[in-house]
Amino acid sequence: MQIVSINQVVQWAPFEATDSVFERILYLEQKTDRLQVIDLNKDDFPFERSIVEVTTALSNGEARIVKYISEVEKKSFDLLPVERQREIEETWNYLKEYLENEPYIFISEYRGPMVTECIAKSSYSMPKLHRLLKRYWKSGKLKIGLLNRYDNCGGPGSDKLATETTKKRGRKRKITKLEPEKIGVNTDATIHKHMLIAYRQFHLREKLSLRKAFKKMLRTYFISHYEEENGQTKPILLLEEKRPLFKTFYYHANKFKNANFIGSSLTLIGERRFNLDKRAKTGNQTKQALIPGSIFHIDSTIADIYLASSYRAYLPIGRPVIYSVIDLFSHYIAGIYIGFERSYIGAAMAIYNTGSSKVELCQRSGMSIRPEEWSFACLPRQFTADRGELLNTKITGLRNILGVDIEYMAPYRADWKALVESFFNVYNVQAISRLPGEVSIEMRRRGDPDPRTKAVLTLKEFSQIMYDLAIWHNNYHYMDGYSLDDDMIADGVKPIPRELLEWGMKRKGHCFRSFDEETLKINLLPTEKGRITNLGIKFKGLHFTCEQAIREGWFVDGNPRMGKKVNIAYDPRVRDKVVLKGDNGDGYLELRMINLDPNALEKSWDEYEHIREVIGLERELYRPIEEQAEAEKDYRRDNFVEMAKALKLESGLSSAKLIDGIAERTALEKESMRQVENFMVDDNHKLQEVQSKGSEGTEEGNSISPENQSLGNSRIQALLAAQSQ
Repeated sequence: MQIVSINQVVQWAPFEATDSVFERILYLEQKTDRLQVIDLNKDDFPFERSIVEVTTALSNGEARIVKYISEVEKKSFDLLPVERQREIEETWNYLKEYLENEPYIFISEYRGPMVTECIAKSSYSMPKLHRLLKRYWKSGKLKIGLLNRYDNCGGPGSDKLATETTKKRGRKRKITKLEPEKIGVNTDATIHKHMLIAYRQFHLREKLSLRKAFKKMLRTYFISHYEEENGQTKPILLLEEKRPLFKTFYYHANKFKNANFIGSSLTLIGERRFNLDKRAKTGNQTKQALIPGSIFHIDSTIADIYLASSYRAYLPIGRPVIYSVIDLFSHYIAGIYIGFERSYIGAAMAIYNTGSSKVELCQRSGMSIRPEEWSFACLPRQFTADRGELLNTKITGLRNILGVDIEYMAPYRADWKALVESFFNVYNVQAISRLPGEVSIEMRRRGDPDPRTKAVLTLKEFSQIMYDLAIWHNNYHYMDGYSLDDDMIADGVKPIPRELLEWGMKRKGHCFRSFDEETLKINLLPTEKGRITNLGIKFKGLHFTCEQAIREGWFVDGNPRMGKKVNIAYDPRVRDKVVLKGDNGDGYLELRMINLDPNALEKSWDEYEHIREVIGLERELYRPIEEQAEAEKDYRRDNFVEMAKALKLESGLSSAKLIDGIAERTALEKESMRQVENFMVDDNHKLQEVQSKGSEGTEEGNSISPENQSLGNSRIQALLAAQSQ
């Protein structure tokens, strides 16, 4: 048999019904087999049940003991206002002697005189006293159950809109001291609707301030009539006592905002800014990386400092780009690039610096470090980046050959890689702040010095400062905000990046991958297709070759390689050399440009492709002119042919006669042209000589037949006519 006790709540079957009965046990007496219970869902006094009845129902499954916590049980007496505590103590002092008089307080015959006596002592009415008793019993006989529930008064959360019969609400206007009839207007359903529209439409969507939205609401919904003045229409507002005041609109606007705070913020500033600035910052992104090397965050920013030229001292050159690569597990700075490459090349340099020796990286900037100060030279299993430089279809080696995955974040969600984004602020605070040439986040005022004129640090000097910061962070920075797990605490690990990295590699393993530096370089370059031709390996309009290609005759007609497409890796900063990748990533060959053009070498690939695009565009623009001129040329050629055919047809000569006398006609033609083309006689005399020569030949009766003579003269005339044209 199940034992029951005071304050337990019994639920009676059916358990899933919405009107299921819940009863709290207030008193039990084993000798008389009696229980006093109160129904928690009804406004009734306690009533009596049998202990056997309840225990039997619990055993048979007709009832069950449930965990029931009322709203008042969740409150803390110590956190209540002093006034509420005083009310509870005062009520308890009145009711204490009666509430402790059990079981008689549960029996109506005895409870009546007790209530009458209590009313005489206090100022409570009988209905209020009954409510206090029931509230005390339903709360589990807790003293805090006597708390007056003022939070339920007035219908919290609901709009109390006025009607025509509602008395004027709110504080009286000052004007009523002079003009009592101008008491103002209540907020009824119509005015409430207009204010809601003004808040949503004018304030949230049109981005007007609350005061301007209020004024637009007045001239939109609270117009008495329109008047004509000087040919223009002007609106006349309702009298002030017939329209709401700004403070009324402000009050309801705050209610609209608080009722849907997130929706109002999204509408007011947009989802992108809300996600960046107003979102809830819950969770710990570091926990996404279970072991070191599983996830690296990579991102870039333009440094807030102007640098000076390395070639002409103290002349400003601009602001460098900083690419950072951070291990998500340990917050270790695994790689960094500082330069002026904003495109994919900058990201590739950061990745290369991540997987290569940091000693050599620092030496290139004139800085000497010990290998143990920055010993990390590996790539991770995955990079997390935004949809920027690394979102490139030409990058195949990083994934396919090196086996490093890239996860792209959604647009405008810098918070999804908050670790590397937060490091940009670390750079500004720890390194860039107060350096000469710093760009202040505050807007320059008139008369303030231009930060470009303060630039004195060169790129190498600034790089040394940033490398020194990375070494300090990795080896000595105690990260107060880092959440250590139980194993780290047990092993005494300090939240220092190098200690976290070494502990994680020792206790949990890692996903780091090491590569030869040459292999790393080749597979970080963008790759595109080229083609083998008899002029060389054609790539982006240029031709390249190598010793192996010449030795094996790749460019000879008939070679099986002719016309084959090949993978070419190239550095956008260098044009005279590219790399031919072998099939399936098997080896590579360095190719050199054929017929080097010194002018072309001065341009980058981007500039060269831009020039090719411009030339192609000019070609398209010139094409109609060329086609028009070609059409005119072909038209004249066709006219010559048709005229010659017509002359031949008019002669009526057979094929045999046409062939006979070719040599003589050739000689005559040659002689005629000599007379026309020589440099010693003017053009008119040449023409007369030709004509007379032709007539003499006829009179002398040379061997040329009359038909041939006629045909020759006709051709001469046609030729001269064509030349004159």
